[in-house]
Amino acid sequence: MTEFKLNKIMSGSPLPKEYQVTLQNWRKYPYNCWAFVNVRNLIPTAEIDNDPNTKIKIEKNLTNLHDMLIKHKNSSANLQNILKKCDTDAFLVMHKGKLKFEYFDKFTYQNTPHIIFSVSKSLTSLLTGILVNNKILNLTDTVSYIIPETKGSAYEDATLRNVLDMNVASGFIEDYAGEAEIFKKYRSSTGWDLPDEHSNIENTGLHEFLSTMPKSKEPHGKKYHYCSPHSDLLGWIIERASGQNFSKILSNLLFKPSGINFSANVTLDKWGASRAAGGISISPYDLLLIAEMVRCLGSNNNGQIMPESWIKDFQNYKDNTNYLNQDHLERFPKGNYRSKWYQTGFNDEEFCAIGIHGQNIWINPKKELTIIRMSSASEPINIQTEELMFSVFKEIANIL
Repeated sequence: MTEFKLNKIMSGSPLPKEYQVTLQNWRKYPYNCWAFVNVRNLIPTAEIDNDPNTKIKIEKNLTNLHDMLIKHKNSSANLQNILKKCDTDAFLVMHKGKLKFEYFDKFTYQNTPHIIFSVSKSLTSLLTGILVNNKILNLTDTVSYIIPETKGSAYEDATLRNVLDMNVASGFIEDYAGEAEIFKKYRSSTGWDLPDEHSNIENTGLHEFLSTMPKSKEPHGKKYHYCSPHSDLLGWIIERASGQNFSKILSNLLFKPSGINFSANVTLDKWGASRAAGGISISPYDLLLIAEMVRCLGSNNNGQIMPESWIKDFQNYKDNTNYLNQDHLERFPKGNYRSKWYQTGFNDEEFCAIGIHGQNIWINPKKELTIIRMSSASEPINIQTEELMFSVFKEIANIL
């Protein structure tokens, strides 16, 4: 895609048909630059409300980090150039409870709802922790006990803990290249892609897809196998157990108490099922407020929002046997995955949430540091870019 086309899309002027953003191109560069902050114009969504009475104002003590030199492997560059190179739309640094640096680009501003993809999983886990604490969910219950429609599927005898830790034994293939047939069916069922005109999946919704998740031959709880549908299933579990819509309960128990200033939204399939795994759009400032609440072990100016024990568990859980027992260990070779959050295995015991196309929550508890990154990167996953950003996060921790 040429720079001319990107300029045309970003200019705000009427576009020729070949430049229009559609379900066929919304995750492709440069269309994604606009699409990632306009998802509700492309896909049905449910609003996640804020509350004027619980808003928390972000305190600022801004400093200029644009020229900070970042050394990574055998090269170095300043922060501003790296953020540009990595297609960063928003970058926020909070240190000891105050915003130290902010960067916005393209169509993203402090109040712009930006899709966060799989960081949605980590937020759904926070809501799960609240519901477990409230005795609405039990981690040892099987999925089919809560949702009988999953009997006969991979989920039938999987526990809620298996779902949280991505060690359900299923036959799913997480294929962002889009070649695997099961991944095509999944994306179509969510409403994110147009159904294949040569298939019979056009009437399949997300819940129907989840109810037919194929099994694998391995037992549950032995191997980390990243599978986004598990987190959509978690959203369904939350709705079934609580009797409330996902967007409503997420708003009331997590987003409003966290002090969000602006409304957010989550994508829906055509039957109204929420995409809890990756469909949340939230403003950079509001994601920062939630992440900072996590760094502070579940509390903020509105009180204790969620149990401290839930955060300490995914931050410090020691047994990483399942995580290391995966087919392709590239990210965090000394790390772990617990309740949809990553432990990095780095020296400062940082933990994080990661979404495709460059979305991050990064928390360094030792340095009292919280970083938010939102991006419209062209590739869903690029380990080299991730590692570069990890170097950025570490260097920021060193200088603050």
